[in-house]
Amino acid sequence: MTSKGSKGHVVTLASIVQPQDGQAVITVALILMVAGTFILLPFLALLPTALTKGQVEREQRYKILAAEAGMNRVIADLIRGADGVATTYTTTEPHTGGTFQTYTITTAYTPPAVTVNDYTPTVTLSLPTASQAQPTIQQSYVDPGVTHPGLATVAGNQAYMMRLYNVKAGTLQVNWAYSPASSSQIKVWAGIPAENGVPIPAGALASAPQLNPILDTGTTNSSAVYVRSAPLTVDPATDGSGGVYTIVFDNKSNSTKTTAAFAPSGGTSDTWIYIQARKDYIVTSSVGGVSVSAYLRQVPGFTEPPAVALVSGNSYSYTFATNNVSFITNEVSVYSWIIP
Repeated sequence: MTSKGSKGHVVTLASIVQPQDGQAVITVALILMVAGTFILLPFLALLPTALTKGQVEREQRYKILAAEAGMNRVIADLIRGADGVATTYTTTEPHTGGTFQTYTITTAYTPPAVTVNDYTPTVTLSLPTASQAQPTIQQSYVDPGVTHPGLATVAGNQAYMMRLYNVKAGTLQVNWAYSPASSSQIKVWAGIPAENGVPIPAGALASAPQLNPILDTGTTNSSAVYVRSAPLTVDPATDGSGGVYTIVFDNKSNSTKTTAAFAPSGGTSDTWIYIQARKDYIVTSSVGGVSVSAYLRQVPGFTEPPAVALVSGNSYSYTFATNNVSFITNEVSVYSWIIP
């Protein structure tokens, strides 16, 4: 920057600001500071907004993570056999030609409280409505509960009983593989076999019920290492079962059988049940205005054992608890997952 003096001298910034002139240095510094302030003022005005937005987004993410944690905790319980929506199952004892009892089994479940990032989501479960699109319905191979001590090893001339509660119309087939080779039998009832009007508890049995089953393989020969039923078409709408079916694995020999592991193979060397058994849920986890929803399918759903308690007369109940879980590991599939 230059200018003409009154006597024609050229005046430059360098000639004004001399090292020995401290006052001039301060003046220039002030000029630059003021100019910088005018440049920074718009950005400073935006800073609180940016910080607030970042905090809101961070809290929103914390809420989503907390809601997902609540959802995953419920999924863990469904895998362990919880009946997520309280249900009253109505079924009968197998018809033997005379009068027969009708039983009600009521289940209960309370989603556990989960706190993440100082947020505790509210989790609700409901059944899908008829208008909601449902996943494809298909048959599945189900574990009959081979980890239960009563089925892992079945003593000579004893049996093991289990129940499925959410069977749908379709095919039912059972395969029991074991060692050593010896005779055996499988029976299936629509409903709950009873003795003297009292349902027979699921689990290890001193002997198999002698009632009329809807499926009976008959006794295998002594050289058999498995027993496999023929495919049976079942329909809860017409057989009085209400979706409840009882299966008994009966050791007809004097020696103890060791049950082969479950595998969804359809082969004779594994233990399995081939069936349509499932329960669908709409699960919503909410916290602070944020919600996560999912359509879940639980296969095969609630089963016995675990223990069901007698309430009175023909009424029974089951409340899910971590010390009373299913011996069947459920498969839980997420068919839709919706987040904000």
